[in-house]
Amino acid sequence: MFGTLAAYRSARTVKAFLGAGCLLIILFGVFLFGPDSWPSPGHWSPSASSPPPPASAPDSHDAPDEPQRYAFATILTGEEDHEKPVLEKPYFIAARLLTYQLLHSPDTRSATEIPFLVLVTDDVPEEQRAVLAQDGATVIPVESISRDWVLPKWDRWKGVLAKLNVWKMTTYDKIAFLDADSILFRPVDGIFTDPTTAIRKTKPDPNQTVPTLSALPSTYMIAGIHDSWVEANLPPLDEPGKNFYVKDNYMNAGFFVFAPSEEIFEYYSSLLNTPGAFDPNYPEQNLLNCAHRVDGRMPWVDIGTQWSQKGTGREAYEKGLKSVHQKWWVAMGDEVLDGYVTNVMGEMKGFFNITETAGGS
Repeated sequence: MFGTLAAYRSARTVKAFLGAGCLLIILFGVFLFGPDSWPSPGHWSPSASSPPPPASAPDSHDAPDEPQRYAFATILTGEEDHEKPVLEKPYFIAARLLTYQLLHSPDTRSATEIPFLVLVTDDVPEEQRAVLAQDGATVIPVESISRDWVLPKWDRWKGVLAKLNVWKMTTYDKIAFLDADSILFRPVDGIFTDPTTAIRKTKPDPNQTVPTLSALPSTYMIAGIHDSWVEANLPPLDEPGKNFYVKDNYMNAGFFVFAPSEEIFEYYSSLLNTPGAFDPNYPEQNLLNCAHRVDGRMPWVDIGTQWSQKGTGREAYEKGLKSVHQKWWVAMGDEVLDGYVTNVMGEMKGFFNITETAGGS
């Protein structure tokens, strides 16, 4: 018994000695390393017993792209329709109708707020500018553009080169241009996201750039519709100024979408400074086809026939055509289409009369 008790006491002595030794080691470590070496909140190392809550991770995805800035546009000059003078101030009234259809009509206005730019030349009266602004259009005075060698087929086209000023509206990413003598059947704002209006890379120059022409941008975009009448009746010829477009690939300049660019405007200006570069009978339209010929570095893209047509019939209208480029104030010869024009004109007159009365004018 006494032997067992002695062994027990001996074991307790050993345990006490070992315990004291461990305590001394711990105290020595604390003295040596200090609290600065301890794991702190928010910092985990493999020697810590458990990790702290994770810190907020930085955003791993790219910031969302800025919203695209779109606009519709047309141009108004002081010219009248001397060819078919059946309506007084037809292009001014047409610009008002487009303003109503693009901005106000529940049947044809855009799903989102897209401004309508009306470029006006010096010969447009202040009264007309004020009315268009009151209607809701964004009226933008622009300079006339002319060259001595550019003589249009019709005198009423002498101001159309001013249309090129719209390329300087770089506040916008894409602009859809409609000639004033257009009328909408359905909304056309979907054209801005149509694949045919995607920004494209300018093709490389296989030859040395013509010294008289300015440099091209790295990207561009222009998309429009075919002008089948010109393609059939005015095909390109192997003559100076007559071979500026590729056969069966002529774009009509009455409805097209483009990306504004100061560089492209300068390129157009350099073409205007090159007499004989294109046939001047259709000034801005032929210039655009010369600059964007399909075998060139910035070819235009066909948007198809559903967005607009130059002249049309009931069949295209009933199949979903969205707009037509035609002097709608001249009877189209179809009771459905002519009736549509009459109804829309009535809606516009009623709407703007209410607006003008509310505005106190």
